[in-house]
Amino acid sequence: MHAKKYTLILSVLIITYALYHALIYTFYTSKIFDRNDGKYIGDIARVSYQTDALFPRKLQYTLPKKHLNQREFAQINKIDVLTTGDSFSNAATGGRNPYYQDYLATYYGVNVLNIVDSHNKTLHTFEPIIALYNSGWLQKHKVKIVIIQSVERFCVMRYAKDFNFTQNKVDINRLVKSARTKDSYIPKINFISTANYKFLYYNIQKHKKVHFHVDVDILQLNKKLFTPKKFQDKLLIHHEDILSIPYNNKINIKKINKNFNHLAQMLQKINIKLVFMPTVDKYDLYYPYIKNNPYPKNPFFDYLRPLYKEYIFIDTKKTLESLLKHGVKDLYYPDDTHWSNKAINAIVTNNTFKQLFTDE
Repeated sequence: MHAKKYTLILSVLIITYALYHALIYTFYTSKIFDRNDGKYIGDIARVSYQTDALFPRKLQYTLPKKHLNQREFAQINKIDVLTTGDSFSNAATGGRNPYYQDYLATYYGVNVLNIVDSHNKTLHTFEPIIALYNSGWLQKHKVKIVIIQSVERFCVMRYAKDFNFTQNKVDINRLVKSARTKDSYIPKINFISTANYKFLYYNIQKHKKVHFHVDVDILQLNKKLFTPKKFQDKLLIHHEDILSIPYNNKINIKKINKNFNHLAQMLQKINIKLVFMPTVDKYDLYYPYIKNNPYPKNPFFDYLRPLYKEYIFIDTKKTLESLLKHGVKDLYYPDDTHWSNKAINAIVTNNTFKQLFTDE
């Protein structure tokens, strides 16, 4: 009798266990990890298991002219525009035409080389440009414009410090190598996986507090600014957007501006224009539309705008704010921290860029 009872209990437990994994995997976690459609999904939705925020998209390159890769650069050996930056400059967003450099090449008919070096930890600071200047490399290749891009939340860390403007130690051959980004790797999971437990945990926890995962927040919007049906009025962000705010004070922003002015003065000596394009954080851009916001306003652009500049400043926040006011959806992907091709197109065709290339 007891054996039958224990067998029955064990059977129920096994069936429940298998059924749980079957349901969660089939309807939720497989949509994140076991995609067979070749489409990319954003990292912040993946790590927080927010399937309602998913915005699947294929990596596509359809613009007629693209920025230079290593082989093309070796053949041309002349560049008009040199760019460097973080994931926003290196197609980490996926989707349609994710390189802003391809829009520059297409719209303005210029040769653009994006420098990429995963081994160089100083790539997101001034060191590569300083080294290319001091080595004579910029002059040799007749560079006309240098564009430095950085996401807003890392600007203080990268640029509000003391630089050695005389150094020239850099592996230039490796630095100028550039390759198109492939589809981001998304790990595969088994039918029975800890991912099925994490899905339940993170989606229950999000209803208890705003900051529900180690580095992800979900905030409620007062306007429908995204496409996914169940996520039209929600905002998914990296918590780093919030953690960086206290560092965006007047002293640090002035130091950033001073350093860019210094670099601009150096480049002016060889007739090169310096462009700084801080990419507005997703939180900062959507800030006016957040309901019951527990976090403060980011003052980065407010402090930087009025400062005297010898470089060209691309105000990404100002350009994209105007589109949001007109209700344009998915300027940033709902499942990612990165901007979409809608935002890239708007930035590249703004008046500052138009004037920059008209003057050339």
